Amino acid sequence: MEQRGRTLAAQLQFMERNGRALEELVAKIMKAREDQEAFLGAFARSLEDIAAQEECAPLAQCLGNLGECGQKLVSESHDVMMLRPETEILQVVTQIQDWAIVPMKRLLEDREKAIKIEVKLQKEYDELRRGSSAKEKEKKLRMLSDQKRRVENVNALLDTHTENFDRYRIQKMKKIVSELARSQAFYHAKGLELFAVPCQDIARLQSTDAIKRAPQSNPAEAS
Repeated sequence: MEQRGRTLAAQLQFMERNGRALEELVAKIMKAREDQEAFLGAFARSLEDIAAQEECAPLAQCLGNLGECGQKLVSESHDVMMLRPETEILQVVTQIQDWAIVPMKRLLEDREKAIKIEVKLQKEYDELRRGSSAKEKEKKLRMLSDQKRRVENVNALLDTHTENFDRYRIQKMKKIVSELARSQAFYHAKGLELFAVPCQDIARLQSTDAIKRAPQSNPAEAS
């Protein structure tokens, strides 16, 4: 394979490695998100249990609300965090592989075959020039000329596909990176939105609230 072919082949191999790396990354992200959902479920249950045994009603309310926010964060972010990666990332990686990388690899293979045939015909023609009949040389020259045109055509086709390939790949990679960023931004924004209210309630909670609600003794009974 000549230099241009080697360069393009190396680029395609690099892109395939990046695709596999993205698939591995998504698998790790999904595992981390599954663990986080499980944690938030346990977090909510623990707070509910503590709230059920808490004698100070305002404090019990704060605990219950905090656990409820954990459950809401799981339910309201589940689709974005657990379902969208399949359609918005993994399927896009597959599209890059199937619709861009694989056709480019086949085109490179066709180009390599065409060049090898051209080299072979050129060698045969050079040998014929040393002693064969004019008819044989003319026939071989036509074959060589036709093959040179095929190589030129496949080179032109490769140029067009390379340009389109770069645009397509960058467009799809932009979609993947955007989804990675948006999902993280959505999750943290949703967390801030949900937990802002219990944070405010907790800030307003005073230790005197428990005293105000404690049963008061009757002075008459004491006397």
